[in-house]
Amino acid sequence: MNNRPPMTPEQEWKYAETALRWHGWGSPVGMRLGLVCLGLAAVLVRLALFGFLR
Repeated sequence: MNNRPPMTPEQEWKYAETALRWHGWGSPVGMRLGLVCLGLAAVLVRLALFGFLR
C-alpha cells in the first residue's frame, strides 16, 4: 500500500522540526494560553487577598 521510498534523515528532521515549532509552550497558541492562565491566576489571587469590592 505504501509505495513511497523511505525518507532521508534530512527529510525526517525537516518534518520533525516543523511539527515541534507548533506544539508546547513555545508555540503561539501555547504562549497565549499560558499568558491567559497567568492573568487569571493573578486576578484570583487579588480577589482572594483583597475581596471583590475593594
